Amino acid sequence: MSKSLLLAAVVVGGLSLPVHATTYAYISSPGDGLISQYRLDQSNGSLKLIDQVSAGDQVNPMAITPDGKVLFAALRVKPFQVVGYHIDPKSGHLTPATKAPLAQSMAYLSTDRAGHYLLGASYGADAVTVQAIDKAYQPSDTIQSYATGPHAHSVRTDPSNRFAYTGNLGADRVLQYRLDSKTGALTPIGSGYVSVPENTGPRHLAFSKDGKYLYVVGEMSGTVTAFAIDNNTGALTQIGVANGIPERLNLAHGEVRDARNNDLKDDPTPRIWAADLRLSPDGKLLFMTERTSSSVSAFAVDAATGGVRYLDNYPVQEQQPRNIAFSPNGKWLLVTGEKSDKVGTYAIGAKGALKRVGEAVSGKGALWIEVLQTSVE
Repeated sequence: MSKSLLLAAVVVGGLSLPVHATTYAYISSPGDGLISQYRLDQSNGSLKLIDQVSAGDQVNPMAITPDGKVLFAALRVKPFQVVGYHIDPKSGHLTPATKAPLAQSMAYLSTDRAGHYLLGASYGADAVTVQAIDKAYQPSDTIQSYATGPHAHSVRTDPSNRFAYTGNLGADRVLQYRLDSKTGALTPIGSGYVSVPENTGPRHLAFSKDGKYLYVVGEMSGTVTAFAIDNNTGALTQIGVANGIPERLNLAHGEVRDARNNDLKDDPTPRIWAADLRLSPDGKLLFMTERTSSSVSAFAVDAATGGVRYLDNYPVQEQQPRNIAFSPNGKWLLVTGEKSDKVGTYAIGAKGALKRVGEAVSGKGALWIEVLQTSVE
């Protein structure tokens, strides 16, 4: 073989090397200040604890940058701050990288779709915040803060990265903003919000992949409300509501909670206490966690109309399930329990039926989950 042909063969061979994808899950546990790293086998749903790093007291919400290179985690004790970790592309291990102040204790953390801004929602301070992220993944000390109604519980930008929305639990509103890509400034769209029925408690958000629809879980109602997003203005229009709490759970309507009465210890009535909302990778399923009954409700999504329809409710072994996350291939659901010493993996079947197939030891009070799939040639 000539040298030129040999070189061509090497180049072609190099370009066709197999790509090995590995899936990692990162779970924060505020009770012991740890971020635990797991490896998820997407072929069978098995879960293995790989490593744990000490992030700091009351580590809670997390966000991974869109390029998958850095994980941010918020600490909910004074001095409030966000810590950033480089993610090793081969091993998934976390290495401390950056620190920055936060304006308040954050119940929710996210980045915009370009990775240029860090957004936070403060439940206790009734505010959402924006901080620029530089090329070294350092969040700015300069913080833009926007007052909300009582108990802001989430903030996320839509797939187009032009708009941002907030679940405003105590005001029964979903706030709507336009995001300035150059400055990070948030400008109210129209009146600045759309209302939902009293005592719904808008909490977490999920977007359809095409960015046409927004879904919001009601913490106190156990409902999922669907909104159409105006492509030009970002304004929301409600298009449907689905109730995720079957009568067999025997749950009364929920109430607003805060640090003083989070567990409603002086109220013996079992009440609706919904938490997380996640959309499947194929956009066909929504899952909602309900903490009081330790269960997950499944909803079918009509991609064409944005409509959502309740399917069924399934018990999980994790007590007081907080956050959930889909595997990238959509076959498995990870579930944490605030009062569980394990995190579970569930196979997803027809009508969203859940079958527990794996588990691993969790940190204390495990709740927030971020999943990342890395590809190494």
